[in-house]
Amino acid sequence: MQGLVLSATNNLFKVLCEDGCTRLCAIKGKRISTLTGSYNSLAAGDTVELAPTDSGRGLILALNPRRNVFGRFNEKGRAEQAIAANIDLVVCVSSPHLPPFRPRFVDRVAVLAEAASSPLLIVLNKADLDIPAETAERLEGYRGLGYGVAVLSAKKGKGIEELREALKGRTSVLTGQSGVGKSSLLNVLYPGLDRKTGEVSIKYDRGKHTTTLAEMMLPGDTGTRVIDTPGMRRLALRGLDPSNLAAYFPEMRRLVGECGFGLSCTHIDEENCGIVAGVERGEVHPDRYESFLRIRDELESAVDWKRSGNRDPGRKERTASARSRRHKSSTFDQDDDDPEEHAGEGDRRLK
Repeated sequence: MQGLVLSATNNLFKVLCEDGCTRLCAIKGKRISTLTGSYNSLAAGDTVELAPTDSGRGLILALNPRRNVFGRFNEKGRAEQAIAANIDLVVCVSSPHLPPFRPRFVDRVAVLAEAASSPLLIVLNKADLDIPAETAERLEGYRGLGYGVAVLSAKKGKGIEELREALKGRTSVLTGQSGVGKSSLLNVLYPGLDRKTGEVSIKYDRGKHTTTLAEMMLPGDTGTRVIDTPGMRRLALRGLDPSNLAAYFPEMRRLVGECGFGLSCTHIDEENCGIVAGVERGEVHPDRYESFLRIRDELESAVDWKRSGNRDPGRKERTASARSRRHKSSTFDQDDDDPEEHAGEGDRRLK
């Protein structure tokens, strides 16, 4: 029979089967051949073929083709990790304070949403707190790029109905840094879920993990499916072609054709670069360009190590030069987005 994967842990999968029963299942042969090289076998949202067993459990025989995947690079396992599959919407939950708004984290989620060909909804929770002017300006910038933006408060109930309507009838994955209030939002959206919530550390300006695994919930009978994920402090990206990274930034995508070096342009220090010109004309936000530079450097570093075990010694200097020439000062300059620091933090929770 067919089944829908709700969650996975320790190579055991909770699967909602077509007969209405939820079974704990293992994979026949331990691994799925089509996922060789991946960090994990299955993700919430996958559909599978399975056979019930006499013990009341099930044996997964095959993975059905995925429509798309939302995932990241697992630093600990050194492999791509699927977090959710077959999604209709990526929801990036953030907050203005405790923890502070991290646009470069949002930019990384946006790249992953673009890679999955999925719409992105940026949710600013805790709107009952003061929203800094620069955060409000960045949200308007994201709206101008075509991303959805919702400002709400789980504590005050503001904007909850609008968010519930946005999720209705869709398969959505909720992601965000620890402490932004994803679990609190879900509890207000769908009373009865009783998701565990936690406090935010004022000393370290970040939250603590309360959600321990990616899990799909099926609230009501509206066809709504919501995949809650553990909070992530960093989001490592690999696997994308660095020469094609601009395609995942909507405002840069249309400018690539203006580059004097065409598709071979790195958009770092070449003359007649359409994207650099766009930054100078104000068509590309300097912080977005900074995110582009950081992600491209990360992707190229991975390629260098894979090919020869060495990093291009001159690229760091070229990138730093481009950054100093075109990046204006911002309150977000100290964004804690370095995926190499605390590598693997929280990875175990997403197995």
